[in-house]
Amino acid sequence: MSIDYETGRVTHREVEECDTAAFRQFLEQILEAYPEGKIVMVLDNARIHHAKRLQPFLQQEKRLTLVFLPKYSPEKDIS
Repeated sequence: MSIDYETGRVTHREVEECDTAAFRQFLEQILEAYPEGKIVMVLDNARIHHAKRLQPFLQQEKRLTLVFLPKYSPEKDIS
């Protein structure tokens, strides 16, 4: 699921298996939904988001930038 922080528009995709192929299809859906301009997505560190099979696609799609949250985010300050 993605949320456009400017408009509140939600884009989602329901799949039976959450794998690299499904994530790539979701990224393609996002690129189609937003045909112009740069797209920045903030993601957790799920393996499918870092998969080697995804890298050629990400290198090709220059409009798309993935930003990853720190591991175990949000970190809790207990001081």
